Amino acid sequence: MKIVMFSINPLFPAKVTGGASKHLYPIARHLGGLGHEVEIICAQSIDPQEPFAWDERVRVYPILPFHLPFPQPYAVSGPDLARIIDLLSDHLADADRFYIHDGEFLIPDVYSAIPTVVSLRDNIYPESVLGSFISRYDELICVSPYSAAVVEATVGRFYPELSQRLHQVNNGIDFEKFHPVNSNQLADKLGLNPAEEVILLHPHRPEPGKGLPETIRVAEVLVHRFGHHNLKVLVPEWIGSMVSQGEANFYAEMIQLMVDLDVRDHFVFAPWIPAAHMPELYSLGHATLCLGNIVEAFGNVAYESLACGTPSVVSRTGVHRMLLPDDLIDKVDYGDTQAAAKRISDIIHSGTGVNADTSAYLKLNLDFTNQVDRYA
Repeated sequence: MKIVMFSINPLFPAKVTGGASKHLYPIARHLGGLGHEVEIICAQSIDPQEPFAWDERVRVYPILPFHLPFPQPYAVSGPDLARIIDLLSDHLADADRFYIHDGEFLIPDVYSAIPTVVSLRDNIYPESVLGSFISRYDELICVSPYSAAVVEATVGRFYPELSQRLHQVNNGIDFEKFHPVNSNQLADKLGLNPAEEVILLHPHRPEPGKGLPETIRVAEVLVHRFGHHNLKVLVPEWIGSMVSQGEANFYAEMIQLMVDLDVRDHFVFAPWIPAAHMPELYSLGHATLCLGNIVEAFGNVAYESLACGTPSVVSRTGVHRMLLPDDLIDKVDYGDTQAAAKRISDIIHSGTGVNADTSAYLKLNLDFTNQVDRYA
């Protein structure tokens, strides 16, 4: 078959910009490996790009003139929107299937005659939420029990037959890639010393809901009340061409908060880590923090970290409330700085890793091979 895929996020030959594109890559390559011809049509980046191949049968066309950087990808002119429709229609003309990654193509008449599968990657961003209501999908995939429950309780109120078309397919983890590895080279590159420093990870995009303010407040407690003066918190620098004014302002506000709480010297801003090197990053940390209030549909970071042997401390929001039982991952109430700091301090003192029950649960319920097979 010829399968056309849509991504509102820009894609790159060797760079992953977020959880959604991280999963699109193996799904597309798996379908190509089965003999299908896969064309991925995505937003063009700010820097010019030529079409490129992810595999022998998987071709990526970064050609759609959506508004970048985010938010508001549909903040484009009428001519630009007409151009988007024309370009996508050209690729769909002889397509056997259409796959919308994240439900964010909001003009359903363009694909009304083609069997269509939508995968919702989140339940919060406006384009995904609206897409879940107006898309003309034949099948809908949700990436966690939480995400499926949200869709059934909202979209399902108006489309009673939705349950017959809804499939819950948990995001998978490639355990051949995500496992404990030697991180000495990365530590040297970043100027860190894991033997003498306590390293916490905050590997998230610069959005308020992703928990950086909470991480900063937790760091203040760990340093000034619990005495972890050797603390270093690793935060990624966002990709330059994708930094919006809002994100730049957010960075400035966070730097000021660090200064105000006297923890600026405990934060290390590191270049965006390529996806292939994320196991090194996870293996470098004593704990990974996911303390925000964004109601994520999945939240790759927390579970990839666990797969790499590094405990995750998560707030009880979104998927984190229910994906893993309470005894298999450290959960705290959102905004409870003292509880989060206490749990992290306990992890630091005890050297607690990830227990065998957690690893077994991940491998059973977040199986990578099962994920791509069920998408196919």
